[in-house]
Amino acid sequence: MAAADPTDRRKVVVAPVPEALGRIDEVVSPARERIAEVLTAYTPEQLDVLFDYFERAAPAFRAATRQIRTRPRR
Repeated sequence: MAAADPTDRRKVVVAPVPEALGRIDEVVSPARERIAEVLTAYTPEQLDVLFDYFERAAPAFRAATRQIRTRPRR
């Protein structure tokens, strides 16, 4: 569900629809299945490297996003 932000008309507030939450698995399960198929091609050691990367990269991307959002605009 989406609604206009009460303090900033440029924004939209997105909120979960409780009755639709049960469908999340149904909607994302095809993607999960495909990713599981991809991951089966890697050795346990390679998976360790991949998961280490994802664990480190996600916070780095969030920090970069904050930095981009807070820098002065030209």
